[in-house]
Amino acid sequence: MLKLNDLQIFVDTAGHSGLRQAADALGCQAGTLSKAIKRVEQHYQTELFVRGQGRWQLTDAGRHLLSRADQLLALQQQIETELGQPKRLHLRISGAPMLLARHLQEVIAPLQQRYGELTLETMHDQGLGRLLHNQVDLALVSSTEAAPSVNVHAKRLLTTEFRVVASADHPLVQQGLQHHIDKVLQYPFVVPSQPIYGDTGSTLSRDGWHDEVFGRQIGARVDSLAALMALVDSGHWLAYVPDYLLAERELAVINTEGCPYHCIQTTWLCAQQPLRRHWLAAVMAEDRG
Repeated sequence: MLKLNDLQIFVDTAGHSGLRQAADALGCQAGTLSKAIKRVEQHYQTELFVRGQGRWQLTDAGRHLLSRADQLLALQQQIETELGQPKRLHLRISGAPMLLARHLQEVIAPLQQRYGELTLETMHDQGLGRLLHNQVDLALVSSTEAAPSVNVHAKRLLTTEFRVVASADHPLVQQGLQHHIDKVLQYPFVVPSQPIYGDTGSTLSRDGWHDEVFGRQIGARVDSLAALMALVDSGHWLAYVPDYLLAERELAVINTEGCPYHCIQTTWLCAQQPLRRHWLAAVMAEDRG
């Protein structure tokens, strides 16, 4: 009789380039994985992997079983949920602080709806490093150009534009909301010292501003959004922030003239391809309608 746990080990191992890599990522002995896969092969009486020196590749039968195994394991999870005895999922996700704060609930909602409660672990990483090293299941990344070019499944979540903002008490706002860039640059900005927004396409700033062309007066550098917003609220500093923050805070948007540059940022939810966990399909499915 085939054990579902052995089938899960087969699925997990298939998402890695070799047995050793799978064992390291899953935190178990390579021998344990090898025995489980051998039991699955004996059950189906066929080889599922071409075993090379340090590298395993799925056979045609292995690829067919992988697609079917995902369906079977998903069905098993659904049955356990319906019977009130679900195994709690554990999701590991990385991203820049603002991306996690902005999108985390959106990401986990379909998992909670389908599988019930889960445990969650977040890690700060603005790129794909942790995902590619199997340290997380999902990665939230941002870019100012195309989707990530490496071999990952990328789902677009949001495209946002950065805007110059200030509090209603700022002296520049008191003079109006439309100003030439030269006048805007006469006032100090508060900027992040860390990439809290993720990749903004600039090597000279953490907020996507082109300081190499339009150099700002940097009045303060802070390492969190809370500190940045506190200084903006004080009425003494300008900031360049993503427009999704405007709906959450009462900020005045200053429209600039004479500046052709704009930071347009897209946020992507990324997973390894093929999916290492069958239940990630519920998160990575594209919205329809």
